[in-house]
Amino acid sequence: TSIFNIYPNPVNDMLFIEAEIEIEEVSIFDVYGRVQNLSAISNQPSVIDVSNLNSGVYFVKIVTSEGEAVKRFIKD
Repeated sequence: TSIFNIYPNPVNDMLFIEAEIEIEEVSIFDVYGRVQNLSAISNQPSVIDVSNLNSGVYFVKIVTSEGEAVKRFIKD
């Protein structure tokens, strides 16, 4: 099972992140591994504004007390 879910995917403006445990940090990377957006968040579900990203494939990584997890998403 996954420790978090993201939606919608593909996304236009706002990416929502739902996790069963508290998220300590969220990072968004492009396909080249460059960090695009780094934010510390505490609210559930968490929302990240991705409207400034170019269209393409990205990865969102979350850090929790239980470790890290990564998911792929598409920006329209």
